[in-house]
This record gives sequence, structure tokens and C-alpha cells, in this order.
Amino acid sequence: MRTPKLAYVVEDDPITSSITKLIVKKSLQFSEVQTYANGQRALDCLLAALRNEATIPDLILLDLNMPLMDGWEFLDAFGRLPLAMNVCVFILTSSIHPDDIDKAKYYKEVRGYFSKPLDKNNLARMQQLFQESSDDCG
Repeated sequence: MRTPKLAYVVEDDPITSSITKLIVKKSLQFSEVQTYANGQRALDCLLAALRNEATIPDLILLDLNMPLMDGWEFLDAFGRLPLAMNVCVFILTSSIHPDDIDKAKYYKEVRGYFSKPLDKNNLARMQQLFQESSDDCG
């Protein structure tokens, strides 16, 4: 199992983003968490990391409804990246629409779909899914 190092929180609401960052550091034990207000900013940072052979995230927590580039657009672009290792993506959104939940299943990178706000049950499930995917991914 990989040791969790870097996580991205892609979330346009600054309060939710800050709280999620703290939770991921404390509960999921990531040493570094970077936050991005939309998918485009996260994608730009990820592309720069790939160009510079810098650390890429082990985990991305992704909101769906954001300005500039939403979560679906991010996933489409992300799926085309030449990554040397798998990055595990959890959707963390306020959407509980069945169409969104079904659509998420078509993205191989998406390992889980969670509704905001995070609670103990979701965190436990995230930890389990991340550990399972770490065995698969790295």
C-alpha cells in the first residue's frame, strides 16, 4: 500500500474547500493537500507537475458543479493524461441525482461517489477504497 502523500481538493466553495482540506489531512492522513477553485486550475497544476516530473496526487476529491471547468470536463481531460501511475478520484458533491451517480461509473479513475458534507461513514469508506485502490494503483 502506498503512503498517502498528496491530495487535491477541487472545490469552488472556499469554506467547504478549507474544511475538506483539514479533514483529508487529519482523517485520511495525507501529508499535503492542495486546493483548487475549479477543474481548470487543478488540471493546469497537474500538467505542470507532469512536465516538471514533480509529485502528482495520489487522490483527487472532485466537486462536479464549478465555474470555468466543471468536474465532468475535468474528468474528460484527466482521462487523456499520460500518467505513469493511477490517480484515484473521489467525487465529492452536493448532487445526489441518479444520472450523475450513473455517469460517474463510466470514468475508470472514479473510485467513489460521495455526498457533501463528509461524515464519519464516508471517511471510513474513502479510507477503505483508497487502500484498495492503492493495492491496484501502486
